[in-house]
Amino acid sequence: MIGNFKRLGRKLFLTLLMASLIFVSSIVTANASVAPNFKVFVMGPLEKVTDFNAFKNQLITLKNNGVYGITTDIWWGYVENAGENQFDWSYYKTYADTVRAAGLKWVPIMSTHACGGNVGDTVNIPIPSWVWTKDTQDNMQYKDEAGNWDNEAVSPWYSGLTQLYNEFYSSFASNFSSYKDIIAKIYISGGPSGELRYPSYNPSHGWTYPGRGSLQCYSKAAITSFQNAMKSKYGTIAAVNSAWGTSLTDFSQISPPTDGDNFFTNGYKTTYGNDFLTWYQSVLTNELANIASVAHSCFDPVFNAPIGAKIAGVHWLYNSPTMPHAAEYCAGYYNYSTLLDQFKASNLAMTFTCLEMDDSNAYVSPYYSAPMTLVHYVANLANNKGIVHNGENALAISNNNQAYVNCANELTGYNFSGFTLLRLSNIVNSYGSVTSEMAPFVINIVTLTPNGTIPVTFTINNATTYYGQNIYIVGSTSDLGNWNTTYARGPASCPNYPTWTITINLLPGEQIQFKAVKIDSSGNIIWEGGSNHTYTVPTSGTGSVTITWQN
Repeated sequence: MIGNFKRLGRKLFLTLLMASLIFVSSIVTANASVAPNFKVFVMGPLEKVTDFNAFKNQLITLKNNGVYGITTDIWWGYVENAGENQFDWSYYKTYADTVRAAGLKWVPIMSTHACGGNVGDTVNIPIPSWVWTKDTQDNMQYKDEAGNWDNEAVSPWYSGLTQLYNEFYSSFASNFSSYKDIIAKIYISGGPSGELRYPSYNPSHGWTYPGRGSLQCYSKAAITSFQNAMKSKYGTIAAVNSAWGTSLTDFSQISPPTDGDNFFTNGYKTTYGNDFLTWYQSVLTNELANIASVAHSCFDPVFNAPIGAKIAGVHWLYNSPTMPHAAEYCAGYYNYSTLLDQFKASNLAMTFTCLEMDDSNAYVSPYYSAPMTLVHYVANLANNKGIVHNGENALAISNNNQAYVNCANELTGYNFSGFTLLRLSNIVNSYGSVTSEMAPFVINIVTLTPNGTIPVTFTINNATTYYGQNIYIVGSTSDLGNWNTTYARGPASCPNYPTWTITINLLPGEQIQFKAVKIDSSGNIIWEGGSNHTYTVPTSGTGSVTITWQN
């Protein structure tokens, strides 16, 4: 009889295992795996939390479903709005207390950019108004090809930028030193939407997808910077003319491109084009170097946590037959290798977006969008340079299981160290229960976490005296008619008192039901309660059930 039971259990187990392998292979096709320290985060809401009890319930739901931490914009426009060095951290301290109480880790994002006007922005949070009184518009804001001024972030040409950030960072460090136990890492904002880039594709300035956007270097400060860079490189205007094939008479005649799309179809191929785009990107990398230095000096002694920055996945026009990579060039991405070299030199982790997208429009006009190819390229560079890299989805995933599958494939194929989902409201309702998107999120992404199961302990109260006999727990996750040994616990002798504590490792968010069987001294299988009693294992915490054996 025992042999029959074991053979039956093995057959059912193998059947389920094969089915599981078939299912998993349809989800994750990559051969590699995530980094050993892989963690999953979720972006907090853009809006201010008004009900912290409800927020705590949301965070507990994240915790119970295997999420490691939550990322939070620390808005400059909230904290230092009253005036320079006049900080109000009360809201974020309540926020951090709530994160700690829920058992999650926290990733503050030092959001020195504005919110509002970009895709997904649901609130309007400008940069503190007093900031713009520090210098002229020309020195502090971006100016594009059409003459539009942009105030999404302070221009990197403003000489007082690092001092402003130093004040903000220092105040955060001194006010949140007691929260270092929950701070997993800290991110710094390098430009619009918290990304290291130019505000090249701003809908409020007329941009629509998949347009290339606009170059952002037409202020007097930017033009002077370009002229000085060329003077430093070539020394004389004659050397410039020799390299560019021009007939300039003075460095003051050097300017950014003035011929619109023609630069992106032909001009970028020239020596002038290479010099311009190299300089244009170098402004970003120099800014990154400066603010990273400030961040390390303020945060390292206090938190000893990794510091990172984000690069946007500008994936459209990647394969354009007329002006390839034009959207990337406008955003400041000319040479990803040298861009990542600065991440390495500044000891920064890197986050890259658009992991949820595929290359289905790679050769389709007018998109020529190749996000998957771009992710692979940047991730391979990061791996080769030894840079810790993390992923995000660029746009909210709305009940699109394939998008979660795409994320999983990228994460497992390119040694990512973490993933952050945009955004909390997609997977948890305002009152704390899961939405329909939680399941694909957990199945495809959270379960990639090494040792990503949740131990659940419950106690069996054995109401009938069968001490010293073997007990099996036989579980199922779906059809109650297909009991199997996937969650078998046993044989184990019931101790000489009527309780037995069992720990089962469940996948995040998973519930199983179980039945109990035992084998008596004659080798007979005895189903508890005549095989009709089933119990649901709780997904978190502890549980207790009473089992009554049928004599």
